[in-house]
Amino acid sequence: MKCDDLIPLLMRDPTCMDTLHGAQLETHCLYPSSDPVHVYVSRLRSGFHVHDGGGAMRSAIAHGRTWQHALERAGKRHSVKVASGTLLAEPPDLEWLYPAILAVSNASAMAARLALEAGISRAESNLREAIFDGLKRAVPESKIGREFEYRGRSGHLWQVDFAVKEESLILIKSVVQNGNSINSNYATFGDIGDQEEVHKFSVFSRELNQDTSALLRQVAALVPLKSLPQMTERYAYRNRLS
Repeated sequence: MKCDDLIPLLMRDPTCMDTLHGAQLETHCLYPSSDPVHVYVSRLRSGFHVHDGGGAMRSAIAHGRTWQHALERAGKRHSVKVASGTLLAEPPDLEWLYPAILAVSNASAMAARLALEAGISRAESNLREAIFDGLKRAVPESKIGREFEYRGRSGHLWQVDFAVKEESLILIKSVVQNGNSINSNYATFGDIGDQEEVHKFSVFSRELNQDTSALLRQVAALVPLKSLPQMTERYAYRNRLS
């Protein structure tokens, strides 16, 4: 591949259309939904007004997330302003117009991603606390270890959210429908493998999709949060209950 072959591809004219909010430019940046970020450009008496049309805010709301803090972080990172749920820049002349478009589009994509990640982090934290409450209903709190480390077959030391040590050992990780959470469960429990008297629980509160469920069942028991106390008691005292 030569540069002469790549340049026409890289320099293709992006989609642009005139709107009431200015020229709408489709950028190569993407929201978590994989929709492209659109930037709007209009002229001022002196310079230009460049903004994302509230795209990052709408993306966050569509995923059920709050957006204020995410926009502020992204705006600070890319040196653009935040006003009424919109990321914007006001370059003084044509020389600064293209950098402003890049800054606004990247900030908008980043803000939407940060809002989604913050929401997922809160969901995971809430789930872990609910798991702890469920475990305490099944075994004495003194039998529950938090952020427990267990060495896998590769020699790697994996951290699980909880461990219950009674007549057998139960290793427990929370899981939500998110790539990082799913991969963490699969890698951890896959490397630990099947061992006698070691039980592995991937605990969820919101239904996982079929592909995720099928994947995780290869390495662990998928346990709904509401069933956790019963399942914990069953496996913790297996010898006594059998």
